[in-house]
Amino acid sequence: MNRLFFLLILCLCCGQARAQYVTNLSLLKNQFLTGEPVVAVVSITNRSGADVIVGGHGAPDWLQFEITQSTGQRLSPITIGSEEPITVKAGGTLKQTVELSGGYSTANLGTFTIVANVLHPLSGQYFMSNKLRMTITDSKPNMFDQPFGVPQGFPSAGRQRRYQVILFRELDDLQLYCRITDDRSGAYIATFLLGPAMMAVQPQISIDVHNKLHVLFLAMPHVFCHVVVNPDAKIHQRSYYKDPEGNRPSLIMTNGGAQVVGGEPFDPSAPPPKKKTLRKASERPTDMEPVPRAKK
Repeated sequence: MNRLFFLLILCLCCGQARAQYVTNLSLLKNQFLTGEPVVAVVSITNRSGADVIVGGHGAPDWLQFEITQSTGQRLSPITIGSEEPITVKAGGTLKQTVELSGGYSTANLGTFTIVANVLHPLSGQYFMSNKLRMTITDSKPNMFDQPFGVPQGFPSAGRQRRYQVILFRELDDLQLYCRITDDRSGAYIATFLLGPAMMAVQPQISIDVHNKLHVLFLAMPHVFCHVVVNPDAKIHQRSYYKDPEGNRPSLIMTNGGAQVVGGEPFDPSAPPPKKKTLRKASERPTDMEPVPRAKK
């Protein structure tokens, strides 16, 4: 009897613990190139019946990611905190977008499962999200591969590195990636997406006099994307150009760097222009003189 009572209490406690949070994990995509950051979105719904505060100066890390290889081997968990406290209102939902890089590098090839654990500070328990599968693959630089020296004013000035541009097929889409490697060791420093590419027009790729990488490529029908990458492996600029008939944008190198000639600047986030509509007969001006009819 005492044993049954103990099991009943334990089940009730477990049920209450599971009811504290409803967590969901999603990834922006499920296939990654080696060294590419994994961008995860964690959604937390507070079902505890009271406001919950996570993070803050000196508070324990409240978000943890566990990554397991298909062989069953677990990688070192990634823990994330915040200097500023975050309040999750009772019944409310908090969404956090996290870029898993540095602490986790997609250096190992293969298939992995990833799960997020969220801390409930009042109980001291972590609550597990759903599991997702992701694949880490690799590709050789098939579009561009040239060395450069890191100029003064950037971290690791004087080191020899390489710019590599990779055209990679993800399901039914072609994606253009940039990778920066150490020229001596071949170690990956950064891998990141430039954007979807259409190969109806060959991309133009060059290094300017400041050792910045310039890539001009067709991102969508009649729209070109120009990306400038700094030697410190960060995107410096991204701009878009429309391709009017007979005036296709082109990339040229100059003494000051590079520039795009031709085309028209384009903002893909701007709303489309309103179409002109014909006015109704009832909306025409009333002070117009009638048109005289021809005599028979």
